[in-house]
Amino acid sequence: MILGRVVGTVVATRKDERLLGAKLLVVRTIDPYGKDETNHLVAVDTVDAGLNDRVLVVSGSSALMAASLQEVR
Repeated sequence: MILGRVVGTVVATRKDERLLGAKLLVVRTIDPYGKDETNHLVAVDTVDAGLNDRVLVVSGSSALMAASLQEVR
């Protein structure tokens, strides 16, 4: 898991069909004390996060589980 803060959104004119309707966020990594680090990444929003929200970013099998929970809602 990666701790981060939402700093923006991404607009994509073309997406993989599995991402249609999904919001893409730019997340800046932060340390455990909330201090910004230099890394940025793009994440698929499954929890309706907003600008400046602190978020946990998951990948691999954890991300697959989060995606399947989205379908249950």
